Amino acid sequence: MASKEYDWKKIFLEHLRESPIISHAAKAAGISRVNAWRNKRADPEFSEEWDDAIEEGIDKAEAEAYRRAVQGYEQDVWYQGAKVGEQRMYSDQLLALILKGNRKRVYSDRTEHTGADGGPLEIKTIERVILKPNE
Repeated sequence: MASKEYDWKKIFLEHLRESPIISHAAKAAGISRVNAWRNKRADPEFSEEWDDAIEEGIDKAEAEAYRRAVQGYEQDVWYQGAKVGEQRMYSDQLLALILKGNRKRVYSDRTEHTGADGGPLEIKTIERVILKPNE
């Protein structure tokens, strides 16, 4: 009776969709990261499925970041070693990252370059002369 070939690629891609971390997906599939990358380079169809799985995993991570930033999450409140309640927490930092990533023109960090005393920058042209031997 012939044994069915182990389909590590399917397991690898399933894990990559859940958590877009190559080393975790490779471990779950029982292969090395090197083997995974070698197959990605050698198999265009697998490479495309890999890229799609990564995007799906990142989409899930973004959705979770948004949930924590906007809807919040429950955190235990402790007093003198005993849990006394829960508090809803929100993450302004996650929300800022999401906005910076999706609305770069509005929320990205900017650096403005100015000249002396806030004036315009002066741009000087430098002429370079290259002398050849025996000239």
